[in-house]
Amino acid sequence: MIPEDTMPAEITDLAIGYRRLPAGKLANAVTWMEARAPQPDLAQPLAMIRITTPDCAPYRAIFLEIGAPWLWDRVSEMSDAEITEHFADPRQHLYYGHDESGVHLGMFEFFVADSNEIEITYFGLFPSLTGRGFGKRLMAGALEQAWRLKPSRVWLHTSSFDHHSVIGFYGACGFVPFASGFEIVDDPRIKGTLPRNAAPQIPLIEAEWSSCSPENRQIARA
Repeated sequence: MIPEDTMPAEITDLAIGYRRLPAGKLANAVTWMEARAPQPDLAQPLAMIRITTPDCAPYRAIFLEIGAPWLWDRVSEMSDAEITEHFADPRQHLYYGHDESGVHLGMFEFFVADSNEIEITYFGLFPSLTGRGFGKRLMAGALEQAWRLKPSRVWLHTSSFDHHSVIGFYGACGFVPFASGFEIVDDPRIKGTLPRNAAPQIPLIEAEWSSCSPENRQIARA
């Protein structure tokens, strides 16, 4: 649900009003959130296994099963060699979360910056497991791993592509908002890095809007 990113510069000259995007582009509202200390008694953490050299095919499958509904497409743009190189960097951490029976429930990734901050870049459960209380347990396991490294803060950013409850979820896990903004991206379903039927809750618009009447637009489509 959280694509890897850095905090962009502030823009102060935005005029109030609606803006229409070109076909094939998406606007993503972003909220940056941070935690400065562990949240006590969050949940029973899932068992976390760090994966330092992921097998590329299973990693791709896991990443896309969890992330395609939210338009995660990073691995679709990376070769096997690039994935291997990415996780060869010791600052990149990948963990899989498991329950007491050893069932794999989800994944998360974080990056340890030279400034002694940790950014959670990806976090999610398998879609079939949402709404069953595993989210807080996965986050508890994620934060347990992160705070062991004694960072000055742990931060992430949410996306309007994510589930509508995500800001409340992160707030309950000890994160507070500290900035907001937006991102313009190419629709991955049009550029071909995700299937066209991914994330049906996000409109897919690939043809430019015409200023002609609705009747003429209907005829043009026929």
